[in-house]
Amino acid sequence: MLTRSGLGAVLGSIILVALGLWWGYEELLVAAAGTGAVVILAVLSARRRLRARVERRIQTIRVPRGDPVRVKYRIRNDTGHRSGRATVLDRIDRATIEVQVDPVDGGDVHVIDATMPTRRRGVFEVGPLDVQKIDPFFLAIGKWRSEQDAEHAQKVTVHPKIYDLVGPQGSSRVIENESIVRRAAADPLSGFVSMREYVAGDDPRMIHWPTTARTGTLMVREHIEVRRPEFTIVVDTGTAVGTPDDFEEIVDVAATLAVHALRTGLDVVVRTTDPANAGRETPIVTEAEVLDLLTPVFHVGSGALHVAALFGKGFDHTSVVMVTGPDGPTTRLSAHDRMTTVRVGVGAKAGVGISVAAQDAPDFVQQWHSWTGAMV
Repeated sequence: MLTRSGLGAVLGSIILVALGLWWGYEELLVAAAGTGAVVILAVLSARRRLRARVERRIQTIRVPRGDPVRVKYRIRNDTGHRSGRATVLDRIDRATIEVQVDPVDGGDVHVIDATMPTRRRGVFEVGPLDVQKIDPFFLAIGKWRSEQDAEHAQKVTVHPKIYDLVGPQGSSRVIENESIVRRAAADPLSGFVSMREYVAGDDPRMIHWPTTARTGTLMVREHIEVRRPEFTIVVDTGTAVGTPDDFEEIVDVAATLAVHALRTGLDVVVRTTDPANAGRETPIVTEAEVLDLLTPVFHVGSGALHVAALFGKGFDHTSVVMVTGPDGPTTRLSAHDRMTTVRVGVGAKAGVGISVAAQDAPDFVQQWHSWTGAMV
């Protein structure tokens, strides 16, 4: 491929040939032939492969969104001659990076550190990797594909970015104060508290017959249930709630809340309205599960699930937090007191039923500290 200078040289040769023939000047024809010969030599030189072999080694195969992927390029020259200068062109998620390669002596190896940008979540194939070389006259460019990508593809996982919610003491107490919930229970295996008189509707299994015989009144055992509550986070995936950039911030906030709840000691359930990645009803155990669940979640159009469809077994022992965009939520629960709504995205504003409105994930962290501090 010719550069602009190369194209100019070819055009100049054509003009010289035309003028030489028109005016009958052999000197112009000789100059045109010389220019043409230089262009041909430049093309041949550029098409000649680099003597060194270029290999890519990915240092970080899992990174948070926004953090760079660290890469090393190993330039190995197995020949006995010095290699020329070249440029490595590598790609990830429609972004192209250029890495300059200096000449490498014969039998030597150079290692170049580089980084690749990450703009959104997902599992991305790195490459293809091309090596580009330009001739000494800057008239032609040669490009060829690395054999490494032809043999096997390399992939990188970009997961949501987690922010630290540790702030004022009150931000921890809001969750810690709810970590143990004591409720009346009909389960005979739950904790016994006291005896009381039978009330119509009580489970007959709870009747304590020895006490009933002694008092002459039906007496039942009263139990309480000591159970850790579930902290349920729902990601609103409707396309109407915000832009794709807003949605990346939404997922970052949801992941941050889930990880914070895990670290606080709560049972955390993560659900989304994406039918293909709705999550599961059982609590998540590790932070890696949170990241793996939210990495493949994307915007959904009219096929998004209604939030109520995610709670087929009811709302017992769960506190729901819906994370949506500046124009959300797309759906609501009928019992508004059971759902806290957080809006995230450019232009997000507070309103009826909206507990937090943040422009992005970092802004949410600041809003969270203010909101939880006020609840103490």
